Amino acid sequence: MCTVRHSPDTMQNSTQKKPATEPSFSAASLCLVFLFITAAVSCGCLGTLSFPDIGRLPFPQFDGSSGNLNVYFFDVGQGDSTLIVFKNTTILVDAGESDKGDVVVRDIHVLGISRIDLLVATHPHSDHIGGMDKVLGSFEVGRVVDAGMPHPSPLYRQFLDEVESRHIPYIVAHEGQSIDLDPALRILVLSPPGGHAGDDLNDNSVVLRISYGTFDVLMTGDAGRAAEDRMLATGYALDAEVLKVAHHGSTYSTGPRFLERVHPDVAVISAGAGNSYGHPANTTLAALEQAGCMVYRTDLDGNIRVTSDGITYTVQSSLRDGNRQVPGATTVPGKYGTATTTAPDRYDVVISETRFNAPGDDRTNLNGEYVRITNPGGTAVNTNGWTLSDRTGTRLYVFPAFILFPGSSVYVYTGTGALNDTALFMGRTAPVWSNSGDDVVLQDERGNIVDRHSEEGGG
Repeated sequence: MCTVRHSPDTMQNSTQKKPATEPSFSAASLCLVFLFITAAVSCGCLGTLSFPDIGRLPFPQFDGSSGNLNVYFFDVGQGDSTLIVFKNTTILVDAGESDKGDVVVRDIHVLGISRIDLLVATHPHSDHIGGMDKVLGSFEVGRVVDAGMPHPSPLYRQFLDEVESRHIPYIVAHEGQSIDLDPALRILVLSPPGGHAGDDLNDNSVVLRISYGTFDVLMTGDAGRAAEDRMLATGYALDAEVLKVAHHGSTYSTGPRFLERVHPDVAVISAGAGNSYGHPANTTLAALEQAGCMVYRTDLDGNIRVTSDGITYTVQSSLRDGNRQVPGATTVPGKYGTATTTAPDRYDVVISETRFNAPGDDRTNLNGEYVRITNPGGTAVNTNGWTLSDRTGTRLYVFPAFILFPGSSVYVYTGTGALNDTALFMGRTAPVWSNSGDDVVLQDERGNIVDRHSEEGGG
């Protein structure tokens, strides 16, 4: 038996079927839990491990101090809700319909999480913000990011009032904005543009590109093709290993040029089982198949988790659909190829060039100052947590999870800019190196000196 409700993302009088029962987890999932606990005992990792209700556990719970990025796409029916966990940092993007708020809260609690550092409302439609009141009432929230689009719905007004009453810092997202939560995690807002574009709520969705090492996930809300065209014109990097397909896989999103630019290996679609909107559309599924994507769907696969170490990643799902056995875990090497990083006593990484005295007025030419780091060895190195210090021992920069591949170099500039494969930026507003000469010391995450370089007389 089905109930009927209206979604604001579609034409009036449209209806949606809702499953009458919540899905149960397979025996394979419980076996996976047992194997994980056994492995944890054998390696002594249970010091920070808590044990939630096994009967509701969608995935094995991981130690929050690990360096992995975990992205959980929750099955909330015809809606969206995604949890990103990195070390002890948590981000929740959307919270499904009002009747799914308890499901979202339960799934987060099951993972042993009690705080949301960043709560993102991609846009004010009920299938994205309906469960926010339950989330706000169940977790401490550090800050809220919202599209800031005026919308008269009582649900949206209630959401804003609740944020204000709890004195949670509120941020209106805009294109080019960078959100700082952890030095190793890069979060860039790709949409909406400043001042918004028109009055369509979907096309002003908050779109985030979240990066860890060479792994990227693109969170698109319900952005339509007009928003995709704007993002294509910005010049910002859009490529991502994992694409959260916009608008539940409707025909109004995931255009061919945008899909070609993103070039995802994995596409995740959040849609309700048997929904009356026809989501995901056959044309969208065909486009994803033609693009060579591995497609995961919450209506078929239940909760979906992607885990990345910054180079490779694994996709897991929690359900079987009838007699269809969903793969328990698929390792995907990613478009950059596989590589392994190690923590040896000595790294084959050197400071290959410095410029401490920028040309002209260095106060206005901050990126004229730089340090170049090169990996002449044969093994990829993850620089997560590495530091640069000057002659006085002052720590000037902490590296994100940047993968320095064999034979490659990266410039660390003093000023600001868009991080890419060959450039990192300290984000300083004044020069940091002495024009009359300075020392630069490169240390790994354990404080061991990897290399040092001195330059006298301004170079």
